[in-house]
Amino acid sequence: MSHADTVIRGGKVFTFDPAQPWADAVAIADGTIAAVGAASDVAGLVGAGAQVVDLPPEALVLPGFIDAHSHYIDGPIEVAGVVLSECDTLDEIEQVLRDYRPEDGLVRGGGWRTHIFPDGPHRRILDDIFGDLPVVLREINSHSLWVNSAALARAGITAATPDPEPGYSMFVRDERGEPTGWVLEAEAMEMIRSAVAPTTVESARSELLAAQSGYAAAGMTGVFDAGNFIIDEWQAWEMLLGLDRQGKIGQRIVAAKAALYGDDPVAMLAEANGEFRSPNLTIDTLKVFVDGVPEAHTSAYLEPYEDRPETSGPLAAPEEDIRRWALEADEAGFVCHLHAIGDRAVRVALDAIEAVRARGDSGIRHVICHGDLIDPADLPRFPELGVVWNTSGQWIASSPVDEVMKRRLGDRTQRHYSTRSALDLGTILTLGADYAASAYVSTYKPLVQIESAVTRRLAGVIDGDPLPPADEAISLEAALRAMTIDAARQLRIDDVAGSLQAGKDADLVVLERNLFEHPAYEIAATQVAMTMRAGRITHNELG
Repeated sequence: MSHADTVIRGGKVFTFDPAQPWADAVAIADGTIAAVGAASDVAGLVGAGAQVVDLPPEALVLPGFIDAHSHYIDGPIEVAGVVLSECDTLDEIEQVLRDYRPEDGLVRGGGWRTHIFPDGPHRRILDDIFGDLPVVLREINSHSLWVNSAALARAGITAATPDPEPGYSMFVRDERGEPTGWVLEAEAMEMIRSAVAPTTVESARSELLAAQSGYAAAGMTGVFDAGNFIIDEWQAWEMLLGLDRQGKIGQRIVAAKAALYGDDPVAMLAEANGEFRSPNLTIDTLKVFVDGVPEAHTSAYLEPYEDRPETSGPLAAPEEDIRRWALEADEAGFVCHLHAIGDRAVRVALDAIEAVRARGDSGIRHVICHGDLIDPADLPRFPELGVVWNTSGQWIASSPVDEVMKRRLGDRTQRHYSTRSALDLGTILTLGADYAASAYVSTYKPLVQIESAVTRRLAGVIDGDPLPPADEAISLEAALRAMTIDAARQLRIDDVAGSLQAGKDADLVVLERNLFEHPAYEIAATQVAMTMRAGRITHNELG
């Protein structure tokens, strides 16, 4: 290498290269890292045409952030419309709704926080505000909708309408059997959305393009897209492929095919894997739902719910189907990514991977995502079975939602998110925002996740009790690793991404200050000064 296109020097470079954890400069040529080391090591690569970026000494250079579980297409769509994710009371929600002026004869949007409706919302509130105008509002966790009578009528939902999956995906009803307007889980939600508020590919494309600047400004260079549930999967992948060929995508995307009944998901995944492939797009993962969410009593636990002792929560699919999908994915060379929140669901997911390993170790790192509650007996099984634990950093924080969880789970809330224990056992831990879904704070910003994983508090909060158990907080280095090199391992791209090493793609982020030299409660407030994906600057505040 006789010259570099770009040289970044000054500040400190944290590489995640075990042979050279810290450096002072990075040289880049043709989108690839040419050299990392002391300023003197790269000085000879600075030719006449090289762009030299001289950073202030307090700046920190890191590998680009990789979100290991988000909804790359669905997220921007779900936050379009009326936004309720900053409301903390019913009065605030009602005020925002009364002030909202829909443009197309339909009220859509949402992000309403669960603690405001611990027993679920009711259509009467929306009927009083909007009358005959249909209303479809997403819960902040994306596992339920709040709709009014006009939306139910347009979708043809009545007391006589059967639930798609009784006990799991359903229309919550009052004592007379009438739908209350609280709609749980994907199939029932789709019955409403498809009839009342369908999303077009054109609108999805527009929202995704509008989100690109925000993603880049947050330092994101890679993302695992954990499934498309608002527009057709095939159309979503065609859209991504087209946008990437036009140079309009600023992140490397590894995407999932959802395991749904009525199709052959692994065969369809294999077809998509061959057809939709570009420098920034790979589809190589099967997304499997093992359970739902505790807010709706659809997460599966080993013990009954405190506030509904007649149930411990349903599985989203029979155990034999979960095991079969995992076996078929592994045999075809694909990752199986299993949504499991409750401790029973986590055990069922681990049992499925154990069945996969019993047939022979393919070397594929399968993933269990969320894992809010893991039985202590199951925690060692993650490293034993080579399973990645993916969870959401901003969910690991004390918030008003804690009271809802205490109602649901009682003392079990005292052992949520055993992240440090998992790391101590040798588990690969990754973080992903699950955007736009969340427990209390809905964001795609990696630094918010990193701070909460370190403090177990909401971003920027200095005092107050952390989410128990407090000793499960992880180090800054571990949290950064979970969104860089270990996220790359989950996505099977660690040969080209996740660390700053010669030969890898020039994916990096420059922060205005060195996180290691500031209090943890300042992490999320740190500004991203520059983001680079494969040598292309996607965000720049350096001037």
